[in-house]
Amino acid sequence: MKEYDWAIIGGGITGIVLSEILTREGYSVVLIEKNEKLAGATTRDFHEWIHTGSLYTLIPDNLRTLKFILGAIDDLLEYYSCYQNMNLIPTMAGLKIDGQTKGWFQENYIHFKYRLFNRKFTVPWLIGIARSVILIEKIKNHDWLRRRAGELEPFKRARLKKIVKLFFSLICHKEKFYTIQTPDFTCDSRALLRDMITTSLENRLDISLGNKINFIENHGTKKLIKGFKENFIAEKVAVCAGSDIQDFTEVKSSTSYAPIAVVSGLNAHSKSFVELDYYPKNCINLVTKKNGFGLAGGISFKQKEKCDTYLDYVVNQHKKYEPTLKEETRYIGVKTEITFKNEPRSYIYHIVQTDQNVWSIIPGKFTLGFSLAPEFFRKIYNKNPRKTYKTFVAKEENNNLIANTVWLDSLNRII
Repeated sequence: MKEYDWAIIGGGITGIVLSEILTREGYSVVLIEKNEKLAGATTRDFHEWIHTGSLYTLIPDNLRTLKFILGAIDDLLEYYSCYQNMNLIPTMAGLKIDGQTKGWFQENYIHFKYRLFNRKFTVPWLIGIARSVILIEKIKNHDWLRRRAGELEPFKRARLKKIVKLFFSLICHKEKFYTIQTPDFTCDSRALLRDMITTSLENRLDISLGNKINFIENHGTKKLIKGFKENFIAEKVAVCAGSDIQDFTEVKSSTSYAPIAVVSGLNAHSKSFVELDYYPKNCINLVTKKNGFGLAGGISFKQKEKCDTYLDYVVNQHKKYEPTLKEETRYIGVKTEITFKNEPRSYIYHIVQTDQNVWSIIPGKFTLGFSLAPEFFRKIYNKNPRKTYKTFVAKEENNNLIANTVWLDSLNRII
């Protein structure tokens, strides 16, 4: 059995970014995945929507989630700008995307459409919209050169007068929706993950695919990781196994289901958007892709059986806007969250030590991976990882290690 400094169980976004941050510091790492490809579960399902915090301006959590998201963007700029395809540029007044080169991030911005029709007398909703719009404007114009996004003071000051003014403006608004463009944008997640896995392999990462782990046990001062195909010995273990996390640790987690429809026939000028309503069941969204494809969805459910009925509603709503829209396939993304008392939903990442030299990790949003990895390293080694080092663009022989997204597989089948 080969011995390593680290064994990472689970090859989604969390396993990949942890492997990258550890190998960049010279640690020997084996990344173990039960499927035949990496990023084949939740990381394959998601919208490829990079959050800058806009959606969480509507959550009454004292801006806690917003703080994590803004901090993740800070860490993305701080620790991943050494990658050739990292085309996100910080400025004194917001983020810019270099669209001239084919990089990780795309100038495909998410638009928010706040429902006003039949909501003019729903005062809490109008106040929530006003607050959300003002916070999003602050995010759009944030000074990213100062690298202080995790500090919320600029987002808490002098808002009351603006909220009142916008509140009355919303009452007088004649359209069905109040629409704004947010600073949220999309990414090419496969290019990003392939660059990271290639760089990790160049730094001596080992990968074990199709190897479901049965259990972890003590082996002297180290850990023995028993797998279906291979066994390993490691000094430390990170369990990033999503819904399987409870098989290895006593941490409590909950699962929710995110129904998504892959649609085609979108107009070339279609924009990515979210319709937001006081009643969450009415919320829908659409993230546009290339060649007239898009991902239609909205909310998540605790009960899987509710997903199909909701997707029927979502697709029918989108057809009202684009009659040529056609549903190609549908699938259900599975979201796993570590749960705490009085916190039924958690949108942030969690790093929990569950045994000696064993950590269990839930990533939250894909965007948070860029913050989760440096924070994990800080927790373990009490220092920051290196900000610059030699990175590599994805090599063709490594591309098949990463699973395609569901929408891209749908596009390839049609073509």
